Amino acid sequence: MPVKSSRTSRSPDKSWQLKAFDLSLAGWIGGSSDAKAASKTASKAEKALSGRVVVAGQAASTSMTLKHLGLKLPPWQMERVGRKRGEIVHLPTDDGPLWLVQLEARTVAHAHHDLFKVSEYGVARDLAAQVVSPLLEQTISEVKVEFVAATDDEQCGALVGLELGAYRYRLIRQPRGTAELPRISVQGVKTETLEAAQHLGNSLNFARHLVNVPAAELNPKSYADLLEEIFAASQSMQVDVWGAARLKKERMGLLLGVGQAATEGPALVHLKYRPKGVKKSVRPIAFVGKGITFDTGGLDIKVSSGMRLMKKDMGGSASLAGLALWLERSQLPVPCDIYLALAENAVDQTSVRPGDVLLSRSGLTVEIDNTDAEGRLVLADAIDVAVKAQGDDKPELLINLATLTGAMRIALGTRVAGMFANNDALAESLLKAAKRAADPTWRMPLFGDYFSALKTPVADMANSGHSRFGGPIVAALFLQRFIGDVPWAHFDMYAWSEGNTGGCIEAGGTGQCLQLLTEFLRSRVQA
Repeated sequence: MPVKSSRTSRSPDKSWQLKAFDLSLAGWIGGSSDAKAASKTASKAEKALSGRVVVAGQAASTSMTLKHLGLKLPPWQMERVGRKRGEIVHLPTDDGPLWLVQLEARTVAHAHHDLFKVSEYGVARDLAAQVVSPLLEQTISEVKVEFVAATDDEQCGALVGLELGAYRYRLIRQPRGTAELPRISVQGVKTETLEAAQHLGNSLNFARHLVNVPAAELNPKSYADLLEEIFAASQSMQVDVWGAARLKKERMGLLLGVGQAATEGPALVHLKYRPKGVKKSVRPIAFVGKGITFDTGGLDIKVSSGMRLMKKDMGGSASLAGLALWLERSQLPVPCDIYLALAENAVDQTSVRPGDVLLSRSGLTVEIDNTDAEGRLVLADAIDVAVKAQGDDKPELLINLATLTGAMRIALGTRVAGMFANNDALAESLLKAAKRAADPTWRMPLFGDYFSALKTPVADMANSGHSRFGGPIVAALFLQRFIGDVPWAHFDMYAWSEGNTGGCIEAGGTGQCLQLLTEFLRSRVQA
């Protein structure tokens, strides 16, 4: 008889779940509006200072900025106001501390037709985020955020940046009474701009937080349960979870194979977004996310250094979970279907072995060449579900997100996502959205000749190639076999920051590609 695993499923600590929301804009920008919070803030007023954050747009002249500040400054401070752009100036005043955020255009040499020129939104986001740390170091009860000659994009970017900069994982897990965020009041900003910043900032921090949660707590079951809980009362988002029984019925052998050794088995989560007022003739956009909650590598086990951050291997699904939250809160009139392929690639006596042949939902057989090439397997089965939806649910196009190959990180680094696409118009739209959203992306080639690396005499294809060259392309070509004729884009991304980048102050999840997807969807409404 096979030996039964001694590992038992334990109920994880759920303290991380709802606090992910409480951290965000509900208690930061535009929040604390209820009477209890306002009273609490007022009671602190005598013990703490009020602060100002003034964001001077790229179009703001020195005279405009000085007039807005309304301060008499000594010559050494005058020198820094208006003349040194792209920095934050701290100005002590009689009424409390003031931080002047001076925006300037950022360009990159040899920027490939300005593809990597940072947008107004991105400039404001990245610089405004840097204000939060010094702001939190002082005992401040209220912060007024003001703008001087700032565009709507700069205003939105600055507000999102303040939200991103306020995220601290430990303050959610280990809250301290003295670490409360001050109340923020925003002046001179349109309601729609403020709401856009709230929805996006909240969704980004949710995606970041999901990646940061340890794998002992975020597993396929707790992940699916959380999403069901979040959208339980939603009128526009329906959540359907396929557990082991449904996966077997659907013959999803690839997803089942990857997750079969884990204590909590695999699942497919379908988030179906159908806002009111959208005609049934409008076909939905499908999204598929890789949700490997921890990746040991399977029997082809990773070295310890390669396994250290593998709780982030669900970063693609996290960004799409954030997208689902953004859709539900913004009520964008674009129907969407989001499929999250969730599994833990664990090691047990039931682990899939190199040389095993798995049957996919599409009917294609796959020989396991390397158990550490598991992400493309779970994506393939989920993609097949998405592209074969019928009737009003048949997708117009499909986009998938995944932390798929280490080779992409070697090629493009951690900040730039690699994008593959079988449709030039779709690719161009996504690249434009990436530029506006300051979510750096580079298109990679779907060079078909490399598919020969996946040939095997015992199955339709193998899951990884015999060559160590062109790994990201080979992985994309593997996925393309399951797409059919649907316009498709595949993002191979890192979804993690080692430090202070892109508005994310601390190391951890970044919500990579979420901003470009929200911009892509908004542009379709505006077209």
